[in-house]
Amino acid sequence: MDFLINGFGEEAYMNYTSLESKIKNLIDRKSEGEYWDFKQEWHKDNERLLHDILCFANTVHDKDSYLIIGVSDTGEIVGVGEENRRKQVDILDLLSNTVFAGDNIPEVRLDTIEIEGKEIDILTIFNSYTVPYYLKAKCKRYNNIREGYIYTRVGDRNTPINQNASIQQIEMLWKKRFGLTQPPLVQIANRLENKLEWAQNEDAYYNIYKPEFKLEAEYDEDDRNIGEFYVYSQTNSRFMYKNLKIMCSETVLKEFQLVVLDSGRYETPIPRWGFAGYDEWRHNHKFTYKYFLKDSIDYKLQQFLFDTENEEEVYAKRRFDEVVLYYENEEEKIAFEFYVENKQSLIESYIVEADKKFYEINTNNELEAKECKRRLSTGLALNRALQEFRALYK
Repeated sequence: MDFLINGFGEEAYMNYTSLESKIKNLIDRKSEGEYWDFKQEWHKDNERLLHDILCFANTVHDKDSYLIIGVSDTGEIVGVGEENRRKQVDILDLLSNTVFAGDNIPEVRLDTIEIEGKEIDILTIFNSYTVPYYLKAKCKRYNNIREGYIYTRVGDRNTPINQNASIQQIEMLWKKRFGLTQPPLVQIANRLENKLEWAQNEDAYYNIYKPEFKLEAEYDEDDRNIGEFYVYSQTNSRFMYKNLKIMCSETVLKEFQLVVLDSGRYETPIPRWGFAGYDEWRHNHKFTYKYFLKDSIDYKLQQFLFDTENEEEVYAKRRFDEVVLYYENEEEKIAFEFYVENKQSLIESYIVEADKKFYEINTNNELEAKECKRRLSTGLALNRALQEFRALYK
């Protein structure tokens, strides 16, 4: 595929999104760190492998961790050998046959990548907030791992297999479990994912377990008659704005503007502006659109406010989502905008097709109506292209 954009190309996409690029960057450091470790070959026994998994699962940081197999301690790529080589099913069997306290099992995934013509196995141990992981009962097959012991990793060092982590490290792991290692705004964002933790009082919400965490909304009194283009995606184009404050006690941590669409049926944080493609002189962006990042607090707030049981609200959101893009993260956004840069003719053809869809745009300003229609069609076209992009690079 010809995928060359401003000196970037398919490699640019890989650099932003792939596991391969992350591992390359770690290998290039030529040393091990708090969330990655090099192994020249697979462990000779399951006990040592389980010990490594436990150490990486019990970390205070919020990153996924990697066992990189087929690389020496100094970062030399040697390739993974077939001796003792594990498959995904082998590791899942190992974990499922281990008796963990609370029946919490670390989540892992095994991938194989090729670097410099050599295969490397990557065991990803995913970040978790159900730490600490430890054995409830000793397995007869293991001689050294002890039940009740908590193993962790500090810097590039694992807790020795015959020792318990320090009391300070164990305390930090329990704090991570209860969300106490994060600033209040991050704690609130995470708690928004569980609506059952929140109670509503008129236009305010508070967390029933931490009542100092609050969301307070009030209608915006400014008289604004002009809405952004997506208000015309609705059955009724009437809209209002609200100001929402995320608070800890009486401190305002962050403010958001909400838009209430379809004459009150659906409310959402205002999506962000995105820009893709350039004109022939490379002075102006060709495609202007709106988007959310799924790993952002904006998105979590949108999902929190959305009532999936309300049919009218579900329908209004569906129409809104047709013209607004949702990215998994910033990396996907950047990669897709690179893709669009090289597919401008295709996007324009999609816009021509999208123009056939009728929207009732209630404005007396002809230029404004034309601009709104262009952006509605652009949203439809870019959503179509985004699905094709994901299918191409999944």
